[in-house]
Amino acid sequence: MISFQEFIHNYLTNTNKQVSARVLLVTESILTLLWSLSDKLAIISIFIDVGYIQKIIQWIRTDLFASHISDIGEPIVNIVYNLTRDKTALKQLRTEKAFNILMELKQLIYNEDNNGLTESYGWALIALATSDEQSEENKKLILDTSENLYQLCKKTDQKDDLSSDEYHLSELLELLDRAFTNTYVIKHILEDKINEKSTAIQYFTELFLSLYGVLLDPEPDELEERAVKCLLRILLQISSYPEYLKRLTDNSRFCIIIESLANRPKHDDAKRIWCNIQQTMSTNEQKKDMSSKIYISYDHTDEEFCKEFVKELRKRTTIPIWVDYEKVDLSDDMWEYVSPNIISATTVIILASTAYGENTDKFQELSYIISTNKSRDEKKGLIVVAAKPNFNFNRSWMKDLLHEKTIVPYENNISHMAWNVCEQIGVLKKSRIKCLNWLFKNLRRETAQSDDFSNKTLKLLPENDKVYYQKESSQVDDSTDNLLPSKTHSSHSIVTLLMTQTGSVSDSIWV
Repeated sequence: MISFQEFIHNYLTNTNKQVSARVLLVTESILTLLWSLSDKLAIISIFIDVGYIQKIIQWIRTDLFASHISDIGEPIVNIVYNLTRDKTALKQLRTEKAFNILMELKQLIYNEDNNGLTESYGWALIALATSDEQSEENKKLILDTSENLYQLCKKTDQKDDLSSDEYHLSELLELLDRAFTNTYVIKHILEDKINEKSTAIQYFTELFLSLYGVLLDPEPDELEERAVKCLLRILLQISSYPEYLKRLTDNSRFCIIIESLANRPKHDDAKRIWCNIQQTMSTNEQKKDMSSKIYISYDHTDEEFCKEFVKELRKRTTIPIWVDYEKVDLSDDMWEYVSPNIISATTVIILASTAYGENTDKFQELSYIISTNKSRDEKKGLIVVAAKPNFNFNRSWMKDLLHEKTIVPYENNISHMAWNVCEQIGVLKKSRIKCLNWLFKNLRRETAQSDDFSNKTLKLLPENDKVYYQKESSQVDDSTDNLLPSKTHSSHSIVTLLMTQTGSVSDSIWV
């Protein structure tokens, strides 16, 4: 593998050598072999270990690749696509900005008029896209590719071994699952109706009912099991849209099978689908526990931020906080622990990030949170916190569900972010105004001129609080425009201001 890599790398990056037809033919043969090897999921770890991901990005950017794309374009693009099927490789490719680099080749690939190359190019873009904005640039290509995937699925599932000459059903369903993270793709596929009923929803439902037995087999075929699991994830995404969920619940046999699987261990996706179905079947509004509780929803790639945030949150509130890493180990049955705590939570805090938007489990979880949100306080029941700097909604489903919510912006000071969240939901252990009243009472007992007293008092002020003064008027205005940062004061003058310059603006206390 290393020798193959070195040969190709020397050929594509050494511009001083004259290109010979024989070397080009050998390079094409090696790339075709690597294309075939990368199609085996078990071998992809070797590609990762010997540095193929970084090298292949370099190869795509060379002038020789562009000039010989008709010969080596299809195997290289297919290798990129095959690597995206592995989570670790996919993460590395996204780190290397593979999507943007492939985008630079768009016109060059179109000019080749090669159906195989165009198809694999579309598959790679679907797998690599991290936002709806990226895929929007290639909307027609991605819609055409997704439609082609759907049609290939319908042809392939008719075979006894679920495979055609080139693809297995599991591969097609896996890619279609990724394509469905784009809202416009899932709507395009599912809006294919006959007599007001989606033929696509019926297809996926019936396909699942014909294959679900694989999940009960003690020794299942690996690819067949993978196909059914991908199919469950597609159905999970469908069930997260209220307008499509009704079509699933209309199929009584489907509901019975999903409920049965949901009651078995290691079927988390079935549990999630069943919870969504129960929301439509329940006639009574879910009742929350009498005691208050905060539920934290986050993506596990943001776990370090989450831990620090929860730590700071607990310094400022006595309300119990439920977060999964403290309660349960990561398992195939997380949802049976998560769902009851979502229902009973009086406040849900969403730690939003790009990774959160990429996680289809979080799409379902957030949809479920929204569906149970009627029992919570409208202003305090759902809080969105940016877990990363410069956060923007990267998926339209996340924007649709959260666009009306106030977002607590990311700061380098997580302590201050936690304070802002506690203020928003009104659960601070000691409010600012109580703290000020306490200081005022103690001021009468101490000597204001004492440096020792002033220093001690300042230490009791809430960390990161800003001190303001009114420029001219002592009356509190409805706008914060008149509140300007004060000049540097001595500790004595700040304490003196605490007695005279306080008020409230937009439900916040200012000093």
